[in-house]
Amino acid sequence: MTSEVAAFRKTYGDRVDLGVIAGDYPSLMTNLLRQGTHLDMVYSLWHMPQAYAEANWIRDFERFWAKDAAEKEMLPAVRDALTVNGKLVGLPYFAFVNGALFANTDVLRKAGLEGQYPKTYDELYAQVRLIKRRGASDTPYLPSFWSAPWFGIPFGFIQEALNRNIPLFGRGGQPLFDERSEVVDMLGQWRSLYSEGLVPSGVLTFQESDWTEAFAKGGIAYSPQLQYDIKTFADPQSSQVVGKIVPVPQQGQKWGMLHIGAYLVGNYGQDDATLAKDYLLAQHFGYRDQRTGQFDVPNAWAGNFYLTQGYAAVNNSPALAESVAKWLPDPETNWPVLKDYLTDPQAATELFHTTWGSVWMTYASRELPKAVNGDESPAAVVKNLRKKAESLIDEYGS
Repeated sequence: MTSEVAAFRKTYGDRVDLGVIAGDYPSLMTNLLRQGTHLDMVYSLWHMPQAYAEANWIRDFERFWAKDAAEKEMLPAVRDALTVNGKLVGLPYFAFVNGALFANTDVLRKAGLEGQYPKTYDELYAQVRLIKRRGASDTPYLPSFWSAPWFGIPFGFIQEALNRNIPLFGRGGQPLFDERSEVVDMLGQWRSLYSEGLVPSGVLTFQESDWTEAFAKGGIAYSPQLQYDIKTFADPQSSQVVGKIVPVPQQGQKWGMLHIGAYLVGNYGQDDATLAKDYLLAQHFGYRDQRTGQFDVPNAWAGNFYLTQGYAAVNNSPALAESVAKWLPDPETNWPVLKDYLTDPQAATELFHTTWGSVWMTYASRELPKAVNGDESPAAVVKNLRKKAESLIDEYGS
């Protein structure tokens, strides 16, 4: 980020002060915006802009000169995610799948299952039991049950329900699930995975870094991970599974859900000239640079870090394919699989386009582990999650 800021300063001659915020970024950023802090451009995950826009803390991009062109080039799911109340509110920083299913081919080979990938969650859970019975792994599955600092287990809950086509939220965030929903059985399966020792015993207290590091140590057959972390698992400086981690093909059922970071422009009463400079900065980072006409920063993020973007022109480029081929095992087979994850990803739009979605997910972070460890029944947890959503609609509106 520092080098890209320096490049913008050099090209456009504008002063840009980069602020790095440590800790609970969403809460800290929310407080800064609430206080009217002069923030020309900020980064946000896509479940926050709805609340920011309705509070009038950010500017929309309706006056951005390249809005129509940018929208046309965006992946449709990304464009829809960054459109709030009919207006574009940001440009994409990244777009990848949270919960892309990765397999350790070494463990599968030991179990006699190499290349025999599951097509559904039911097949996945049956296979991890078989892997354990065959002695290829003590804990063959690492799910998204971690709890901090972001929304690990709520995202895991939402994305598996989406992938299973279980309705969760409808228009305005209205909950469509209750104690009779299939999601109760889904949580019952989570409880069985945990009680049978198929997942690491400490997974409920993992942080995001623990989740990634555990898979990088080896010995685990399958794990839903952040799509871009497949490059981390190919790095010998941080991984003991180099050359062994591959994406599981989507064969009818999806794996994971869309995850987006966005560049937003703060609203602190700036005049038109300042707003134009803010748009110029956002364009440099989140679209084609105005002077070069190229995806300079998006291409750099994708090529250097495999941080895929909200534009097919970047994600499907020959340059990115060449970069990925340097570290991805069997790229002729696995590169098309990775690209397919972003072809038509599922998204939690109905929940994330509410002002209270992050509040509900914070509650779910505390509630969902109770269904996994047996403190409460799956039906009781689902009932509580529905009641919380209903109470938040009463408080915030739909």
